[in-house]
Amino acid sequence: MKTPNTKKVEIGSSYYDVKYVDSIKDEYGKALSGRIWLAKHLIAIDKNVSYQAMLQVIHHEATHGIMWEYAIEDVKDLDLVTPISNGMYAFIINNPKYVREVLRYTERIKGRK
Repeated sequence: MKTPNTKKVEIGSSYYDVKYVDSIKDEYGKALSGRIWLAKHLIAIDKNVSYQAMLQVIHHEATHGIMWEYAIEDVKDLDLVTPISNGMYAFIINNPKYVREVLRYTERIKGRK
């Protein structure tokens, strides 16, 4: 399966490596599509899921990281992470003109520094 060209992401003040692996399990042996290790600055993604799922999982795991970086309670609470992650992912894919405009603006202001 083709994997996204995302090898590193910046979350808050931290950089996380993104690795595509054959399988991921939680501490109880349950299969996961992805997982973030905050102390290791690592996001692991199951490379056997669809390309779209990999993108969604990166976003989901980054949402966990954002919540941790900005000291938001319930970092592990999927009742909070999943709807925020899914909602923001949908916003991004449903508003490509807006996303491109934000990226153009970001390039412009970073170029001034």
